[in-house]
Amino acid sequence: MSGAPTPGSLVALRDRREAAIQRLADSFAADLLTLDQFDERVARAHGAATVAELDALVADLPASAPATSTALVPLAVDAGLSSQAAKKRIVAFFGSVERRGAWIAPDHISVSAVFGASVIDFREARFSSKTITLDVRAIFGSLEVIVPPQLAVECDGSSIFGNIESHGGGAAIADPDRPVLRIVGTAFFGNIDVQTRLPGESSRDARRRRRRERKALIRT
Repeated sequence: MSGAPTPGSLVALRDRREAAIQRLADSFAADLLTLDQFDERVARAHGAATVAELDALVADLPASAPATSTALVPLAVDAGLSSQAAKKRIVAFFGSVERRGAWIAPDHISVSAVFGASVIDFREARFSSKTITLDVRAIFGSLEVIVPPQLAVECDGSSIFGNIESHGGGAAIADPDRPVLRIVGTAFFGNIDVQTRLPGESSRDARRRRRRERKALIRT
């Protein structure tokens, strides 16, 4: 029949359909499409009979960004910094205290949040010891600990009418020489929260990244 599609056009249609579905999946993972929108467009992609129909399904979506490396370098321990890393005591009493940016983390840090709030960010810290002990007391207060993915976390704290929640810990790189953050202490009518974030990443961005990672796992 003269109207029958040629083998070449069928191959082009198949390739364009696969590319369109992949672009829809990437957009869904990036929160550019809702689940209903994603399902509806994928169904239309499978039923499309022309390349033009497939192109129309993704015309409003940005082109996929080139893949970038997400490899993280291991955290280094510089024993030479030990002379500059005196034990630290951080106290938030009816107020707030934050430790961010580039700073030297000693092997022992004591943090007290009493009717106050503290934030300890280790993402840009320099480590003088392989093991850092964070001794915490959250009494009617809160402590947020932010760690990079390469930093292993061991949380041995206890809570009394309080909460200790850890989203950290896991070293993304299996390196036995990586630094380890040991969190010990007590939350008494208080809250201790450990979050893993990439450099420069906000709490909201971290939540969105974790959602994308979960969606990518579901697709595979």
